[in-house]
Order: sequence, then C-alpha cells, then structure tokens
Amino acid sequence: MKLLFITRFKIHLEIKRTSDVLASSMIGLLLLLCLFSQNTLAHNNSVTDENTNNMAASASISNQWARATFALAKTGAAYFSISNMGETTVVLVSVSVSPNTAMSAEFHHTIIQNDMMQMQELSDGVKIKSGETLDFSPGGKHIMLMGLTGPLTKGEAIVIRLHFDDGSHIEQAFPVLDKRNKP
Repeated sequence: MKLLFITRFKIHLEIKRTSDVLASSMIGLLLLLCLFSQNTLAHNNSVTDENTNNMAASASISNQWARATFALAKTGAAYFSISNMGETTVVLVSVSVSPNTAMSAEFHHTIIQNDMMQMQELSDGVKIKSGETLDFSPGGKHIMLMGLTGPLTKGEAIVIRLHFDDGSHIEQAFPVLDKRNKP
C-alpha cells in the first residue's frame, strides 16, 4: 500500500511539474507577444486602410516629442512635424491618445488676443498641401493633452494617433523630453 501511495504521489508530482512547465511556457510566450506588439507599435506607423492611396500613407511624421510635466499637471502638450509626400492635400481631423495617458487630445494653436496669449482648438482640422511640411511647435500649433492620468515623465514615451479625414490614421511614439524654458 505504501508503494502504491508513493507511486501515485510520484505520478501526481510529475503531472504537476509538466503542467507548471506548460504554464510557464505559455506565460513566456504571451510576454514575448506583448513585447513584440508594443515594440512594433512604438516604432512603426500604422495605417488602418490597406489601400496605399490613403492620406496616412502620404504623410511622414518627424521630430515628435511630448513635454515632461510636473506630478499634478492635468494638461500636457506634444509637438511634431508632418510632411505630405503625396500629390493631394491631406487633412488631419483629430488626434487621440490612450485613456491611460489622458482623457482627451485636441489640435490647438496659440494666438494673441487683447494682448494676451491664448490657445484655441483647431476644430476644423489641419490641412497640409502636397509637398508641404507643417511644424507643431511650442508657441504655435500643438497637440493639447487634457485630463492627464499621471505626469509625463522624461525618458518615457506616449503613443499618439493622428486621424485623417479619409478614415486612415498614423500611430506614433512621442518620447517625453524635459525642454523647460527651451524652444
């Protein structure tokens, strides 16, 4: 009877070890898939439409960055340059971020009104003519991030999605930089 108990116990242990190895392998595989998909998202443009004639395919993003914020900040800003490499005008209609970053994002521009600097939403979108490069920079056009869920910390990156009026989009990683008091 003892021998049978030991044998059953040994079999049970072997089955448990096998299931632990399978579970560990599955967890490892899932982690690799998550890392791969996150790496792909952070370094590649993503276009919703497989048709290469869409606006996102004509646009090129460069010099993108988001300004680091202090711990309790509820708003932030991001900047970039966009070039239209296509033959027709492209129109950016909106911008979005993960709800883990901010509650909303909008295109804004800075204006002087009654001797005061103010920001206004570009609610009609932004047009970029063929061959043109448009800069979103401090003191001018920018992406306004509202309802930050936490600080934008130097060395991290946030993913921003730019939406075009044909339904296509580009997702791009914007590194967070500390450029206080610098243009």
